[in-house]
Amino acid sequence: MPLITVTGATGKIGGALSEQLLENGVTVRAVARNADKLEALSAKGAEARAGDVGDAGFLTEAFRDADAVFVLVPPLASVPDLRAAQREIVASLEEAIKTSGVSHVVALSSQGGGLPEGTGPIVGLHDMEEMLKSIPGLSTIALRPAFFMENLLTSIPLIKNAGISGSPARADVALEMIATPDIAAEAARYLSAPGFTGYAVRDLLGPRAYTHREAAAILGAAIGRPDLPYVEFPYEDFRQTILGFGFSPSVADAYIELYRAYNEERIQSTVTRSPENTTPTTLETFAQEVFAPAYGAG
Repeated sequence: MPLITVTGATGKIGGALSEQLLENGVTVRAVARNADKLEALSAKGAEARAGDVGDAGFLTEAFRDADAVFVLVPPLASVPDLRAAQREIVASLEEAIKTSGVSHVVALSSQGGGLPEGTGPIVGLHDMEEMLKSIPGLSTIALRPAFFMENLLTSIPLIKNAGISGSPARADVALEMIATPDIAAEAARYLSAPGFTGYAVRDLLGPRAYTHREAAAILGAAIGRPDLPYVEFPYEDFRQTILGFGFSPSVADAYIELYRAYNEERIQSTVTRSPENTTPTTLETFAQEVFAPAYGAG
């Protein structure tokens, strides 16, 4: 069976991916910053490597002898210069891939990953895609999933404290939404037997598009609040809120840019929906199986 290195192995996608690969009998080298959080995967048979993806030396050793690697640019909240931090991580990934001799990569990008600017934190994923394209002989699958349903979990405190759901996204703008386990399942399909060649983009659009107003109604119904209202927040109000949560001004500005891109419908996919890019978990299922339990536990 292949040896697969998974970066971000304690995150929602990396964790689910690591567990799926282990269930498939694949040897997993799990990479994350926090050694304690890797213990659960170690107990299931993964080889744990704790370190920083921005450390090219560490990452090179984590990639060495792997048949394929799963790579990402992790979300960053408090860095003083988001673009500089993203470029450092992309450079580290590039050096590690080249030095270790990795031949196959599955990369977690995003809808909007093909755009070079104007998409906030997604620009760093564009940089990663371009870097991977530039490495001679490297076989790559770039996954471009839609808006994560799990992002909606951040509305739980707002619902409990104010009785509303809200964000800077327009209430009526339609976004494809996807559950992260469906992303992990697609990554596992490629990595369990990494025989792909060349460079390919794989769009993952979830089951369908939802507006945020519609999403609020679906989530509200699952928690006994069928009339849960959705409120559009002014960009500056949202910026001040996340600054209060510890986001740096650089990161806060990037998220405002991201929401502007959503509202102007510049990120939404222009790819024709097909069985190949449609994933199974509906928002209604997510609301019942993930959101409602998280709301009850909060």
